[in-house]
Amino acid sequence: MFKINNLTYQYEKGKLALSNVNMDFDKGDVIGVIGTNGSGKSTLFMNMMGILEPKMGSILFKNEPVQYNKRYLYGLRKEVGIVFQDPEKQIFYSMVYDDIAFALRNIGVPEEIIKERILNALECVNGLDFIDRPVHYLSYGQKKRVAIASVIAMENNMILLDEPTAGLDPVSTKAIVDIINNLKNKGVKIVISSHDMNLIYHICDYIYVLNKGEVISEGSAELVFSDEKKILDAGLELPWLVKLHKNLDLPLFKTEEELYNFWKDTKKIVNH
Repeated sequence: MFKINNLTYQYEKGKLALSNVNMDFDKGDVIGVIGTNGSGKSTLFMNMMGILEPKMGSILFKNEPVQYNKRYLYGLRKEVGIVFQDPEKQIFYSMVYDDIAFALRNIGVPEEIIKERILNALECVNGLDFIDRPVHYLSYGQKKRVAIASVIAMENNMILLDEPTAGLDPVSTKAIVDIINNLKNKGVKIVISSHDMNLIYHICDYIYVLNKGEVISEGSAELVFSDEKKILDAGLELPWLVKLHKNLDLPLFKTEEELYNFWKDTKKIVNH
């Protein structure tokens, strides 16, 4: 849906946040954008959403240049949703139901449809029991799921997730992974920025690596993480499955299950 051509963005202090960035978000269903803090991930997302306007280059949405007038951006944001890293920046109402309903009411969706969408969205994030609860009673991970539900309720065709698992425990992280897989299966395109290389390796089918505002690598998860030098240069680390592959001369597995099945099959051969 998005294509980015030679995008450059500079903040007021003169430092380039993004420099000559080229990306094609039709290259995968779940696309990862990885890099350390300050690499330009959040700036990229805000340019894509029209919150920031690039100094040079262009952003195409459905093969047409993004425009920066209110009417165009209104339409863009009905098709593309963003979930920020901090859920507190996205939650405005004290009750979960009213918070998810907020954007839908703003665009004039009838209340009976709003209720249906809220139920569906909360079901997607396994959060139906949150529906009548005050937001301040929720855990950090539950607030993240409500923030994602508010975007799901908009029925966007594409969702940008900025550090969706940051600050979460393993149980909440698994819940976010399940949500992403569920959205992918429903045909929603997902773009994820994250420091969690195990998550990115497991869930993404195409990855861009940002380092100081520049794309230094791109490709499939297996291809990107096979270049250890570029990963380390970007201030990142290899996923644990890739480390096993490099250090123990094992095949490169994409999932834990593939590793366990290989190990079981190897043991059967040895025992025979």
